[in-house]
Amino acid sequence: MTQNKNFKTLVRARMAETGLNYTAARALVLTEKAEQARAAEAEHRTVVGRFFKDGALTSFPAKRKARAHVLLYLVNYFDPGVEYSEKQINETLKAFWPDFAYLRRELVDYGYLKRNDLTGVYWLTKLAPDRWETVLHAEAPEWESIWLPAYLNGDVPRFTLKQRG
Repeated sequence: MTQNKNFKTLVRARMAETGLNYTAARALVLTEKAEQARAAEAEHRTVVGRFFKDGALTSFPAKRKARAHVLLYLVNYFDPGVEYSEKQINETLKAFWPDFAYLRRELVDYGYLKRNDLTGVYWLTKLAPDRWETVLHAEAPEWESIWLPAYLNGDVPRFTLKQRG
């Protein structure tokens, strides 16, 4: 039996809506979640693909949702649980965009990177940012809530723009 209360709540709500038993309602919810994940990944690939060419960022998006997609893609180049110096962050980001300091600040502002002001050490956040109290909440890509928590836990590999063959 699952220990995820939110998931159980979704299943019970689906049971109430459809009259299905728990097993059937659970299967329906899982199918819907898988479809949402595929759609979110497709959207992420499309948006990120617009801003990257040959591995480099061609322009930086003005809209928050597209910006979050680009920043989520950059998160791939940092490993959960690893501490980075500012120089290491800069070197990584310089490969994508000349204004690497801007990208670094955006990653921090969006809550993907954390920074110790005393030591200058950076690391990926341990938990996906809570967007409910921010302006970005309404504009956060669905991919953030699907992929990022799993990536931060080490449950999924890096995201790649290359399509699987």
